[in-house]
Parts: sequence; structure tokens; C-alpha cells
Amino acid sequence: MKAQPYRETLPASWFYDPDQYRRELRAIWYREWLCLGREEDWPATGDFQRVDIGDEQIIVTRAGDGALHAFHNTCRHRGSALCEAQSGTFSNGRIVCPYHAWTYALTGELERAPRTTERDGVRLEDFSLYRVALDSWRGFVFVNLAAEPRSSLQEALAEESGHVAAWPLEELRRVHRETQRLACNWKIFWENYLECYHCPGVHPDLCRLVPIYRTGFMDYADAGQEPDPQRPHAMLRPGAVTWSTDGGTDLPWFDGLGKEDAERGMTFATWAPTMFLVAHVDYVRTVRVLPLGTEQTELIVDWYVHRDLLDHPALDVKRLVAFGSQVVTEDARVCELNQKGIRCARHQRGVLLEVEDYVHGFEQWVRQRLGE
Repeated sequence: MKAQPYRETLPASWFYDPDQYRRELRAIWYREWLCLGREEDWPATGDFQRVDIGDEQIIVTRAGDGALHAFHNTCRHRGSALCEAQSGTFSNGRIVCPYHAWTYALTGELERAPRTTERDGVRLEDFSLYRVALDSWRGFVFVNLAAEPRSSLQEALAEESGHVAAWPLEELRRVHRETQRLACNWKIFWENYLECYHCPGVHPDLCRLVPIYRTGFMDYADAGQEPDPQRPHAMLRPGAVTWSTDGGTDLPWFDGLGKEDAERGMTFATWAPTMFLVAHVDYVRTVRVLPLGTEQTELIVDWYVHRDLLDHPALDVKRLVAFGSQVVTEDARVCELNQKGIRCARHQRGVLLEVEDYVHGFEQWVRQRLGE
């Protein structure tokens, strides 16, 4: 068989050039649906969180009618930031600009502009806060910074959401969070996630738990192998049922899982650029991604169990998070190594192998979003 020409990666400069980073903010991060957390993260009226997405700042708050609303963190008067804190509660159920005290309802309408007169011609109804599209999916809260999003949230989540349809995501509650700042471009993190070529050398414990990862591929079909006919859907080693240090769990399994979902032991749903979700028989883990700069990326890793298990005697949070935390730490190290090396002046592009097909797909997705 004649060898095909090898495939090149994106230009190396795309991973550290500030102009390219700003281009991706405009074309991708300011136009895609981004997950900001769970509905229960805003438990009471007036609770807010400020989220920084690239150069933009977003406020998400809960209004008196129970609905969540999102706005740009910008006063309509002269553009002052409204919130300095990352989170808190708006006192008296109002958003008050700290500069000139323009006052807004939690639903965004301007209610008071001190010392305006009829000669100013300012009509309150014309100066509501800049609204950001917000929607929820099974308890997860998403925003879209585009003035007119190109798709609904449901359309954006599409096929991937079906992978975890059997899990009671609405009934999850967080039991642990880890936030980590990586010294790498956001695309480097995603490319690492989308291949297991690195797994044998970087994740030996993970490869023992998920044997197919030893091949560098992420499933049997891609590796050209047949699964165990006695366990055709299983991804974990015999005797293991979940991601944990020993592959076991003392927690009750989620109700309603089908034989295939339970046998697989791990089910992924991926929504670049914002988040991926990993569902197991006993818990769910999410990893959210935020760009902090050209070579800085924030990861927010959350572990969830069913709300009825928060006081369960078998809930050992340290055990629950240990394995996933280890894998994220191992990935962080090689992502940062990748970022350091890719700045070499002579390294213009890299090479993608067959085992990195999903990386190629991701890079094509980036190019498409950029209009190339």
C-alpha cells in the first residue's frame, strides 16, 4: 500500500501569537455556547457570579422570578464595570454602578439614572444592560456572547448530549472542585484530550484501568481490535466498574443505566471549546475550559454525585476524586511542556499521525470556525 502524505498541524504560531489568540476569541469563544456552571450555583435572588471570558466580563444573576439572566459587566452610562467581585449578592435586589450609581433591575432594565433631566433626553427603557444569551441544559448553565447566536443551545449540544441521556444529570450535586491554571494555549489542552498517543508514557495507571489506551487509540475500532466477546461494550479492565484508584466503588450505581452504559464503565460527552463530561456508574465529572490569555488556560474540574448520596456513609470524596485528579495533573505537565517547546523559531508546523485523527478533526473545526 502506498503511504499517504502526512498531515500537518496548525501553524505553531497559532499557539502563542497574540493576534491569532484575539482572532480565536472573536470567532470561537465569543460565538459558541459556553458552560458557566450549574443552576444551583446561584441559589438565591440577587446571587451573582462574574465570569471572565477572554477580554469580556459577564455577570450571571438570579432575578426575583427565579430565572437566571446574563449581562456584560458594563454600565450603559459611560461603560464602567459594574461588578468588581467574582461573586456575591446584589443588595436590595438591584445592580448599582459604583461610578455614577445608575441602577438596574436584576432583569437588566435601567430603573434610575441620578440627576438626569428632560433636556438630557435619556429614556430609561432605552438603556437596559447589554444582554447575553443564556440557556440551561439538564442543570448546566450556558451563555453565548454573540448578539445573535448561530444556533440554539439544544442544536449546539446535539448528538453528544445523547451519549449521557441515561444519567440523571438534573439530580447531580457537586461534592468537589479543583481549579488549575495551565501555562498553555487552550488548543493545546484540547488536542491533548483528543488523543491517547501520549497515554502509555504519561498515564500508566490509566492504561492499566483502560487497556485499549495502551495502543495509543481510544477505542477498539480505531485500533483494529475486537473487544472481549463476553464484555463487548466494556472499556475498563475486568473487575473494574469506574474510574478510581482500584477501579471499584462502594457508592450505589445510578438508577436507569442500561446494560451497555453500565458495562462500558465510562461515557464521554464533548463540547469544544467549553467542556467535556465523563459519566461513570457512580459519579459524573466535568472539565470546563476558559482561555485566560495566549498561553494561559484555566481548568475547572467538578465531581458530582446524586443528590440523595450527599450524606451516604460510602461517600469518600478523597477516594472519589483521587484518580481523575491524578490524570488531570499528568495532562497538565505535558501540556505545559508542549507549550514551552512549540515556541522554537524553527518549528513551523508539526505532524499528525493516524492515531491522532481526532486532533486533526479538532484542527479542522478550528479552521472552519475561523472561516478557512
